[in-house]
Amino acid sequence: MSILHSFTRAMASLHPGRRAVRWIIDWDGTLTTRDTLDALVRIAASTKPDSHVLQQWERVTQAYVGDYEVTLKSQTPDGKLPDTIAQEARLLTVLRDVEERSINRVSESGIFSGLTGSQLDSGAANAINTGQVQLRDGCCEFLKYVRRHDVGMLNILSVNWSRQFIAACLNATEPGLAELFKNHIYANELQGIKNGKPSTGRIGEDGDLRLISSHDKVTCQQQLRTSNSERESAIPVVYIGDSWTDFECLLEADLGICIRDDPMTSTQKKLGDSLRRLGVRCPHIQDWREVDKWGVVWVKSFGEIERWQKESKMAMAKFAHGSISIT
Repeated sequence: MSILHSFTRAMASLHPGRRAVRWIIDWDGTLTTRDTLDALVRIAASTKPDSHVLQQWERVTQAYVGDYEVTLKSQTPDGKLPDTIAQEARLLTVLRDVEERSINRVSESGIFSGLTGSQLDSGAANAINTGQVQLRDGCCEFLKYVRRHDVGMLNILSVNWSRQFIAACLNATEPGLAELFKNHIYANELQGIKNGKPSTGRIGEDGDLRLISSHDKVTCQQQLRTSNSERESAIPVVYIGDSWTDFECLLEADLGICIRDDPMTSTQKKLGDSLRRLGVRCPHIQDWREVDKWGVVWVKSFGEIERWQKESKMAMAKFAHGSISIT
């Protein structure tokens, strides 16, 4: 039985009214048109106009790039990247150390020290209003469609440094948009913010899992699978992402969806190159029956996902009644 046959059968067999899919969606570059960390840093800079936040951010960024290049070269001395999925996952695990060191540099720099929740909210609203942060066309309509038709549970899974920033951006785009996720926004948080205090500047509360890598994200996704309150039946997972950090989640999901612009961004291209190098087939979502065992497709917009959802819902209804077969 193919993975798409299993996926379709699982969705079709759900009882009426039961939410059919757990949608897990990346934030930076997926729900948004580009990475938003720079906008988050600029919020911090705006609250400390006499400081050197942007210069510190530039130094942290340069250190990260240098560390990343050196580490990647040490793992691929001949310049040859992995040719198996297991090797790719191991490489991504090694590169987690680069992300950890970068997070520590940011924390030690004090870039976010003293930042408050209200400043995050107002800064996020300004970032949306000025276009520094933009949600992708069609994503709001897609999210509301999922909720309105009760066809899934919405989750955001991100390595971003602030859950409150993400929620504030959503609500600044459209009031109440963050409520569609019903508190299911899984990301890091600046220390102190969730307790209503000014941030210490550190990323992550003590004891909290840091979401900074592909492995961290897929671990969280696997935990979400087992947290299903309706344990008597499996709920399929659809993951939507755009970058190499989404690699393991895309393959672990029942259906992985890659967001691609035209032309593709550097992060989208890196993910696409990885899938191609490892022999993972990635057809357009219209040709979803052509996927291999990993079940990965690509789209250029959330509108295409919404159309696929509507069409597949009708197909699954026929499938449930024996009118069609999925091979």
